[in-house]
Amino acid sequence: MLYAKPRKIFPLFPITLLLGIATQDIISVGIFQPSHNARYGGMGGTNLAIGGSPMDIGTNPANLGLSSKKELEFGVSLPYIRSTYKDQFLDSDPSLAYENSQKYNVLAPLPYIALRVPLSERLTYGVGIYIPGGGNGNVNQLFRATPTGQSFQNWSGLNISGPIGDSKRIKESYSSTFYVAKNTHALSYKIGNLLIGAGLEVIYAHQIAEQKYYDPTGTFQLQGQGFYYRSQNAFSAGGIFGLTYRISDSVKAAYSYQTSARLPLDGDMQVGANPGRTGVSASFFLPERHGLGFSYGKENFRVGVDFLYYNYSSYDTTYKQVLASSWYPTVFGTTNTVPQNIDYHDSWAAGIGGEYESDSWIYRAGARHNAGVLRSDGTNALQAGIMVQDLASLGLGYKSGKWKFDMTFLYYFPLQTKGKTSSDWTLAHSVFSATDVRIQEFRHSLKSDIPALMFGASRTFD
Repeated sequence: MLYAKPRKIFPLFPITLLLGIATQDIISVGIFQPSHNARYGGMGGTNLAIGGSPMDIGTNPANLGLSSKKELEFGVSLPYIRSTYKDQFLDSDPSLAYENSQKYNVLAPLPYIALRVPLSERLTYGVGIYIPGGGNGNVNQLFRATPTGQSFQNWSGLNISGPIGDSKRIKESYSSTFYVAKNTHALSYKIGNLLIGAGLEVIYAHQIAEQKYYDPTGTFQLQGQGFYYRSQNAFSAGGIFGLTYRISDSVKAAYSYQTSARLPLDGDMQVGANPGRTGVSASFFLPERHGLGFSYGKENFRVGVDFLYYNYSSYDTTYKQVLASSWYPTVFGTTNTVPQNIDYHDSWAAGIGGEYESDSWIYRAGARHNAGVLRSDGTNALQAGIMVQDLASLGLGYKSGKWKFDMTFLYYFPLQTKGKTSSDWTLAHSVFSATDVRIQEFRHSLKSDIPALMFGASRTFD
């Protein structure tokens, strides 16, 4: 087995996939998943004032009281994140210069199940389990210059001569898996034309991230290099509150608030050739969310508009991992603190959507704009899902007795983000020593779009 000397590098940005975040990065697609069920997905995620589904537990629990029927709902969202990552290092020394262009796809199944139970004429209970975001992703064997600019043989300490040993290049891979799941218990109480709802969220999260290095040809992995991080099973709690007021027989207004939640991503990490694993202390926050909605509806026709605000900047501008041992290598020596500037920005969203019922069939359509959470200062190779913003959707439902079946197609439109020269990702790939910094020579970009299918079913009970 081949072993190499510990690598000296600038602090590296974490490979987190939010899915969706989250998150990733939380993280990924889950951060901006417009809704948690197929019905609302067909309306572009518009739901705050329309309501009427058991999955209201995740968006506006007040709407549980809109129906007097017991109902079970379940299904799955299948976002398919398609990404193209590109970078290049334009150095005057051709032995250091390189260029990468790699496509990768991530399928992130996000299931849900919820139950609504009327307890009295005024009080309704709802409970459910769902995954608001998550997924996995990887980029494989990207070309890189050796971190010191030396030959592969001199940098690695391996006794390899010839073209491989003389090369100043290596290859680098990253992978990450991240999921967030919620179990929500909620109540809705009716006072005249006003519905008041509140819910308790039990939150589960787990993350794995890994970095590997290979020889210049990609034939063998370098042992004693890179890192492997895994979090413990993280549990947290959050809250969701909602108000829905019926202004007239056909017009409703709604407000929803979701609290922030701290995810304790403590775990352990293997770093380079250090023996065993060291403990890691880390926290990530799910942001606060405020929502305002209006709807107009008759018995067979409903249309609504939603406005949402996500407060990321108060919680997620940096992400810091503190190691129990000072093992993490930098150009200034080893450290136990790995701070990373993820630079998530506050975001707002606006959506419009509706549904029309004709006999047994239900037709839906919607669209939504999301302002960007991830921008050029936080871009890296695996932040695809959280980056995508605008979407449009079409949905179809079918009613048969007590059953209803829903299918939705959503499309998150393509978006490309180019990284800043001051970003952590740039610094990690352009700093060769404390006195040799070449940030102007490294360029990177990420482009993504997401087609998604959602399938759901529900059944009412007498």
